[in-house]
Amino acid sequence: MNPPESAAPSPRRCALVVGGGTGLGLASSLALAARGWRVFLTGRRADRLAQAQAQHPAGCCHWSAGDATVQADVQRVVAECVATLGGIDALVVSAGQGGVGSVLQADLADFERVMRASVWPVFLYSQAAVPHFGAQGGAICAIASVTASVPQPERVAYCSAKAAVVGMARQMALDLAPRRVRVNTVSPSLVPTELSLGAIARAPDPQALLAARIRSHPIGRIGTAEEVGQAVAWLCDDGAGWVTGQDFVMDGGLSLTAAVPR
Repeated sequence: MNPPESAAPSPRRCALVVGGGTGLGLASSLALAARGWRVFLTGRRADRLAQAQAQHPAGCCHWSAGDATVQADVQRVVAECVATLGGIDALVVSAGQGGVGSVLQADLADFERVMRASVWPVFLYSQAAVPHFGAQGGAICAIASVTASVPQPERVAYCSAKAAVVGMARQMALDLAPRRVRVNTVSPSLVPTELSLGAIARAPDPQALLAARIRSHPIGRIGTAEEVGQAVAWLCDDGAGWVTGQDFVMDGGLSLTAAVPR
């Protein structure tokens, strides 16, 4: 079931969306904008950010490119966001890369690449953004994955990275509660994004793999980016004001069944 709509969206509140140029970050930004939020997007590709800005209502979206794993870039983007929007009320982090291989196959460099791309942005952006939240507090929402709790075969780096994001969010929720900052994660199963479709396309038989992945969801379909974006927006908004330290799993019932087919 989709999260309930907030009875009264918070007008003109400000959100920084990391990875907001594409995929689930973009869907989250659009959902926040539809609820009356002003948004500031960041990511590595300026062209995608500019395209994403054009999809938002005029005047509510701004952007600045930067690498979410480089501390200097993170601090610069946060400063630009605060200067542009006047503050930060919510931080959304949608970041990560895929990786293939078991613990016996994956090399250290690949493991480090996936962990850095998925885990560092949550740490760095939370550290830089939280001091700019107002006295009323705020919300942090990170995109994780159902693989944090339902691992896939031969995905040691990716599953470990997403589990680390969930664990970090739960710990931060405890530390940041006195500041009235709520921290949650959204963990979707398969949603068609540039990253997920690219991974499927590299399989020996992409169509067979996609069909098997769809069949693995008891509800009979995969998710949509818009559904994930709505969940993120709800967790950032006042309707979820008593929700913190939670992992919101969106998987069409996948976690009720056996492991995902390879």
